[in-house]
Amino acid sequence: MELAIISLISLLLVIVIGFIKKLNMGILALGASLIIATIFKLDEKIIIEAFSANIFITMAGVSFYFAILTDNKTLSISANKLVYLFGKHKYIVPLVIFIIGAFLSSIGPGPLPLLAVIPVLAVPIAMSTGHNPVMLSIIGQCGAMGARMSPLTPDYAVVHGLLKDFEPAPDIKFYLSGILTAFVISLVVFIYYKGWRLDYKSDHELEKTSFKKEHIISLITLLILIISVIVFHTNVGLTAFAMGSLLGLLNIGDEKEAIKKIPWGVILLVLGVGMLMNIVISSGGVKFMADKLSNSINKQNAGPIVLFFANTISFFASGLGVVFPTLVPMVLEITSSFNDPNFTSELISMVIVGGTFTGLSPFTTAGALVMSAVSTDDRISKDFSQNKLFMELLFLALFIILIEMILSYIGIYSLIFR
Repeated sequence: MELAIISLISLLLVIVIGFIKKLNMGILALGASLIIATIFKLDEKIIIEAFSANIFITMAGVSFYFAILTDNKTLSISANKLVYLFGKHKYIVPLVIFIIGAFLSSIGPGPLPLLAVIPVLAVPIAMSTGHNPVMLSIIGQCGAMGARMSPLTPDYAVVHGLLKDFEPAPDIKFYLSGILTAFVISLVVFIYYKGWRLDYKSDHELEKTSFKKEHIISLITLLILIISVIVFHTNVGLTAFAMGSLLGLLNIGDEKEAIKKIPWGVILLVLGVGMLMNIVISSGGVKFMADKLSNSINKQNAGPIVLFFANTISFFASGLGVVFPTLVPMVLEITSSFNDPNFTSELISMVIVGGTFTGLSPFTTAGALVMSAVSTDDRISKDFSQNKLFMELLFLALFIILIEMILSYIGIYSLIFR
């Protein structure tokens, strides 16, 4: 029990120190794991064996491949072409941006690489259609984040790895709960910004784009990747590396630049915290946490409680790297006594939802990138006070927690998992 408590305290310290000092929590977690192993004379194999090669290959491979597609403009041209098709129907552009974010996230990269791309696409589109650029950027980010549980994404691989022997894993239902939440939040944002008003200044027409030979080949490799993973069940990371290497051989992608754009810090974060969590789990730390919570949890209040915990941690730490590895094992432990797989699945989805959408806070990636895209565009930066935008995003993140908890309490998520 002493080891369990110490490991839990270490995890908490890693989160707090990492947030305050702006240090990589994964590297801190590795150091904490070594210290714990030394003090309690644990075999270091316990730490090393927790390294997930599958997650590493998936995250690195998918990031590498989609860095090439981003660099050679395949993704941006595809998105612009789709929006251009609806140029005469400007009122549905917010829906189109949402679909673009969700689609691009679903087909492989997950939200992480797209969070920087979506606002860059959304601002010029807003300028040409008369929509509020902040609104359009947020809606696009929601689409990308809501689709993170597609079976093609690294996010899916992380969660699926945490589920271990839990069967059957209701993957499509995790995806649906994320998309539903994203749509509701986007609707609220649309109403707040009065998205039906096309009164923002428009200084240029949206440029008509066309595919060149290299873009068509890139899209063919993307189609091959999707078919290979879904139909033939190949490893998405290895397949992504293969497709990326093929584009490099054809001189369609810059392999060196793509390697530089792999988010090594995020990969270290996910893997490092996962290795510390292995000590927490094996020492009984997760069971200790679950026992403390299980006395106050029932089927009616469990969803809002889990959402509150997930959102709170997500305000200060990565959903993928910290929230999921910390809370998914706890949910599995808490719900083991209920003997209800549907209830367990619903609570896991609450961890995913809660660890995702507070990312629109200005303290975290999605919100910060919206602010960056708006502030770096000289045409609109003077119209949006950074302090005001900061507070808007902060209150939006807080309001998102309320939205999620209401949806859970009235049983909307339960309908998905019946």
